[in-house]
Amino acid sequence: MEELRQIRLRLKPKTVAYLEEFADDKRFGHLGQVIDHIAEEHKQLANEKWDMQFLTRSISAQVSCHIEELINGQVSAELERIRLAANRSDRHGQILTELLQALMQTEGIEDIMTTDQFKPTFLETAERIVQGRIEHQKQKKDTLTVERG
Repeated sequence: MEELRQIRLRLKPKTVAYLEEFADDKRFGHLGQVIDHIAEEHKQLANEKWDMQFLTRSISAQVSCHIEELINGQVSAELERIRLAANRSDRHGQILTELLQALMQTEGIEDIMTTDQFKPTFLETAERIVQGRIEHQKQKKDTLTVERG
């Protein structure tokens, strides 16, 4: 049996009344047993509260990590597609520049007339066709995204 220590306490009358009522309900012999019981319950509740907070933080961290992995995976895939498309566009632009430079050199063209000065019909046709292709591809992509979504 644990060693008991005697102390003097000053308590409010309503606290004493509550402790006496508690002692009667739980069939404790004296108020010391009641205070020991309440202290043990308090300690147990504090531990359970700490365990729940730890569990909540742990689950929250795991969920956050999982969500971050999913988002990073999706963003990485989309960024990879964008990077590849940009590389293709850059490569095509460089090829066209080289071809145009070679053609101008072969033809002996020293200077050009800009589209601000004159926009030929074939350029307007080409712009319209390319714009139509881009819109069609976007519509196909949007339709696939909705079907997968």
